[in-house]
Amino acid sequence: MKRSASLILVASLIALTACEPTGSGSTSSSSSATSSASESASASESSSSSESSVAMVDFPHDAAGDLIAGSGAGYTDVSNWAPGMCFPINGLAYANSQVYKAGGSNGPSGGQCATANYSYPWQDNFCETRSWNNVVCSTGQGHQGQDIRPATCASNLHWAVATEDGVITQVGTYTVALTGNSSPHRIYRYLHLQSSSLRVAMGDNVVRGQKIGLVSNNMGDTPTTIHLHFEIRVAQAETMADGTLLAANSFVPPYTALVDAYQRKLAGPDCPVVE
Repeated sequence: MKRSASLILVASLIALTACEPTGSGSTSSSSSATSSASESASASESSSSSESSVAMVDFPHDAAGDLIAGSGAGYTDVSNWAPGMCFPINGLAYANSQVYKAGGSNGPSGGQCATANYSYPWQDNFCETRSWNNVVCSTGQGHQGQDIRPATCASNLHWAVATEDGVITQVGTYTVALTGNSSPHRIYRYLHLQSSSLRVAMGDNVVRGQKIGLVSNNMGDTPTTIHLHFEIRVAQAETMADGTLLAANSFVPPYTALVDAYQRKLAGPDCPVVE
């Protein structure tokens, strides 16, 4: 279900560059993708544990837990697990499925740079069908994060940034993890970053908005599509509203927090980029 536009009409159209080659086994296209929807401002939200006091700008997005038809079973918890976090990509972005959208292994034809992949509405894909364990999903298995495409279908151009002040607690071949300084010390993981672009190392202290690395199609030996796989995990055992017990390091749905962060981002300089 799409959220409707609210008060002030704003234009958020951007000229997107042509898709760049993504390496062996990937598909490129010469077409450009443009944002397909206008955005509107909503009233200021009251401050609470799960709401921002910053004026919000609404944008077209499907509801949390509503997955693409046939892509898997959704989930019921729509809590904001990281209120106030910075949006993890600098610039506009499009949250959707990199598997069930064009160019994905279970998606329609058109290539990963298809306009539909770089248009609103956003779509949740946490709990999308996978064989990975995830206690939040109704089947006990599913996608453990949210796929987010940067503003354009270009690899190694768009920066992933720190969601909050914290410490870098993992650096892998294409993965970086950030553990927040503030309680409850959420763990944020960024996958498919270009390893040669990383500006952080294990143990580094980072600040909100600091550049971490460039979004790419890096997945080791086999490239994936150009996107950021973004996760939020709990640092200690917690109990969800429905009584589900989460062990430390469990995955939680990031979509609601991402929508909130993006609304604040569209409203103004909520998260200045730090070099």
